[in-house]
Amino acid sequence: MTSLTARVLKTVLKSQMKKELPSADAFVTHLRRIMNFPLSFPLTSGVTMRPDTVAGVPGEWLEVENPVMTIVFYHGGAFIGGRLATYHSFCGQWAKRLNARIFLADYRLAPEHPYPAAVNDCYEVYKDIQQNFSHQPLVMAGDSAGGNLTLVTLLRAKEDGIAMPNCALTLSPGSDLTDDVYSRQANAESDAMFDSSVFSLLIGIYCPDEDRTNPYISPAFGDFSGFPPLCVSVSDEEALRDDALKVVRNAKIANVPVQLISRDDMPHDWPILYPMLPEARQDMPLFIEFIKEHTVSALLNKNVAMRLKKSGKGVSLDELTTV
Repeated sequence: MTSLTARVLKTVLKSQMKKELPSADAFVTHLRRIMNFPLSFPLTSGVTMRPDTVAGVPGEWLEVENPVMTIVFYHGGAFIGGRLATYHSFCGQWAKRLNARIFLADYRLAPEHPYPAAVNDCYEVYKDIQQNFSHQPLVMAGDSAGGNLTLVTLLRAKEDGIAMPNCALTLSPGSDLTDDVYSRQANAESDAMFDSSVFSLLIGIYCPDEDRTNPYISPAFGDFSGFPPLCVSVSDEEALRDDALKVVRNAKIANVPVQLISRDDMPHDWPILYPMLPEARQDMPLFIEFIKEHTVSALLNKNVAMRLKKSGKGVSLDELTTV
């Protein structure tokens, strides 16, 4: 049963965010006003935050002492907005539970910086982190537009022969920027955040005059062979439902291990609303266990695991991420 908190939140989102807007300028103004509202989730205890720049891209590191893995995270916001502080609690939980360092990349936004600016920023961040932290397991993740950029970064890395991360996670990814996405209309009423009219506005802002079937714009048209294991989450009633299902389908076609986390009656991108939503708290262990499952073998090959073995202790997932 859907929590009271989720039902109230959906009502608020529908009244404040879901609007039919007359122009691209109105959409940018509206979205940034909503997403830049000073709502910041508290940073998880035991996790520190420090601003930094990676490959010329500003961002923030969320860190614990002596991390054993590195995560790069690309935020959502329809390629137009988004605040890193929104992710302090959600990503802070990942940092604490996985004993990880996480870089939140503050990539360039449209319309001031249309495609391919965000794609280039995210790719350069990944290359830099992959090079400098190759001694540890590496995870890539993103939500909504950041889920799109996660998949695009994987496609570019594969094409350029850059090593893949151990696994990747996409939360409500926008994987198809063409007009041929059934759930945009089928879930037009049930989606709590997006009116169906905004997608054509978004596309014109982010990638005007571009081929929308280009896999670097719509990764649903890409070849996922060689990808690392993927985790995909989505609400069954959101407009991006079929975008997420296309990612799952592509992974299966390419024989890539894929895990789908779906819920009914949830707003778009609900997992990042930790600790506000009970459902987000309930699903947090699913993301944590997915990452542990696909980084344990890498950790076993590192000195941290060797020290555990030499001590005579058994090696468990929890031990490997709390050393």
